[in-house]
Amino acid sequence: MIFTADIEDWQQSVYDFNREVSSRVVRNTSRLLDILDAHHITGTFFVQGMVAEKFPQLIQTIAQAGHELACHSHTHRMIYNLTEAQFRAEMQRSVGLLEDISGTKVIGFRAPTFSVRDDILDWYCDALHEQGIIYDSSIMLATVRSCYGFSDDGILQRIAARGLDCYPMSVSKVFGKNLPVMGGGYFRIYPYWLSRWLARDLDHATSIFYMHPYELDTHEYREVSQQVDIPLKMAVHQFARRGSIQPKLDKLLQHYPFHSFRQQYYAASTTAATAPQ
Repeated sequence: MIFTADIEDWQQSVYDFNREVSSRVVRNTSRLLDILDAHHITGTFFVQGMVAEKFPQLIQTIAQAGHELACHSHTHRMIYNLTEAQFRAEMQRSVGLLEDISGTKVIGFRAPTFSVRDDILDWYCDALHEQGIIYDSSIMLATVRSCYGFSDDGILQRIAARGLDCYPMSVSKVFGKNLPVMGGGYFRIYPYWLSRWLARDLDHATSIFYMHPYELDTHEYREVSQQVDIPLKMAVHQFARRGSIQPKLDKLLQHYPFHSFRQQYYAASTTAATAPQ
């Protein structure tokens, strides 16, 4: 299974794009790194550019621990809310930061909140190509949320036709409907036995697990809600069952073999970038 983590700060990436990235992202990511190290697992870290810009030492720490660095845009705004020029600028800035800090070529990308749509696909793929991106992991083949998802796999063929490898998020078919599994809020909300049951027919070598380090942060709501007004619906959606993540994650890391996209598919690729001066 491919282990992936989206490295972002909840307050800035979800609550308010105009907020500063907080130091919680360092603490939460460090906690995830410790968990993975305890299980001797390396994965792919899709890092937001604003995080790399503010905390370059965190990026170095991730790379030094043997994890693959991939891009997660710069501001975490939905791709379909950006113009083509804005997205190209975000890609150039965020990929450049990661490569300059780590000295390693970035070959993977994941769109914030899986925000890829048909009408932007051509310039979206072209912008990834311009920055040397080889693969994309932004497609959810399920439509459980209005802000993302596709009802069929035709989008995968379109992305492949544009010259990109595409690895969609893991889904399980239940009563003829695709349900997301092995990731994000779904893994947080589902009881662990249900995640295991939904994953029973997945290819355990190539399926994708994803999470955000902030999901390990059980104190965030109490502390942040003292400073800002978090709507009740957002609070329930974003903070419910965060305390369940670490024990479920420990079980998951014992039950499946994990690796990064680079380890699974691109081990023979050239990985060096121009080293920082």
